[in-house]
Amino acid sequence: MNSNQKGYSKQLKINCNPKVAFKALTTKIGDWWGEQDKSANQLGDVFTMSWGEPWYQFKIVEYIPNRKVTWECIDSRQIIGDLEGVEKEWVGTQLQWTINQLNENEIELVFRHAGLIPDFICYDFCSNTWDRFITFNLKKYLEN
Repeated sequence: MNSNQKGYSKQLKINCNPKVAFKALTTKIGDWWGEQDKSANQLGDVFTMSWGEPWYQFKIVEYIPNRKVTWECIDSRQIIGDLEGVEKEWVGTQLQWTINQLNENEIELVFRHAGLIPDFICYDFCSNTWDRFITFNLKKYLEN
């Protein structure tokens, strides 16, 4: 199994419909995660997320409206305190978002950061940060 088949994952139930969730993962990422330079509306779109100096550039490599979107990290300038060697760790990893409709107003969101493995210098920081962003920021955004 290569490192892209392993990674961090999180799943949770959220009170919203698939269309709203998909929009949050394509055109409204900046509303819950960072500053988004442009929308991710179709396969092949490239967008950048930033927090001042740290930034990540992604390309949409899978796009199934209201069901699944995958972002591949194609470049980055990751900065985490005084950790060295993390600047490009995400390059080549994939952020996979799957939306499973449970009923009219409830989904199961399955997130997988394929390639974010415990061998990464940033693993502890990144996995803890994903926990917070997904279970608090994104969930709160989608349910309000």
